[in-house]
Amino acid sequence: MNTKFHYILLTGPPGIGKTTLVRKICEDLLNTHEIACDGFFTEEVRDLRGERVGFDVITLQGKRGILARSKPSDNLKRPRIGKYSVYIQEFEELALPILRSDNHKRQLLVIDEIGKMELISKKFEMAVNFCIDKCIILATIPQKMHHSLLLVQKLETNPKTRLYVIGKDNRNKLHVEIVQTVLNALKN
Repeated sequence: MNTKFHYILLTGPPGIGKTTLVRKICEDLLNTHEIACDGFFTEEVRDLRGERVGFDVITLQGKRGILARSKPSDNLKRPRIGKYSVYIQEFEELALPILRSDNHKRQLLVIDEIGKMELISKKFEMAVNFCIDKCIILATIPQKMHHSLLLVQKLETNPKTRLYVIGKDNRNKLHVEIVQTVLNALKN
């Protein structure tokens, strides 16, 4: 495959392992190929019974912040997606500096994920749009939805995009192929 992709997108049903796969890809790129990655992951937060109560954002440098909670303890009014209240300010404080960074050492920008919760923030949407054509992006996106997200649609239809659909049958097999796609994208 000689095509050079600038945007490597992973999609699939919730809980299929997209974030786990992105983490594995980043570890391989950093440890084996010495590729400088920057960005963030979205991680589920569960209570003591194992029930999902929200999501956190974790930067690749290990900083953690709240993205959403099902029952916020502070009772502040926040935008909601389903049962979750979205903590826009906290999310923006972590994500925006990474996206706006002119980090010349960064070779790959990791965004897990570009979804409904994250896109409540118009600042986030503008920052991701700014990154398009400026760097190689590895991102997760939601599965096709009835109401398409314009930024996701823009990335999906870009000729420089390679979309991987993650499922139970391929999630453990795609790692090497995606690493190679990223390495090809980074070649001058």
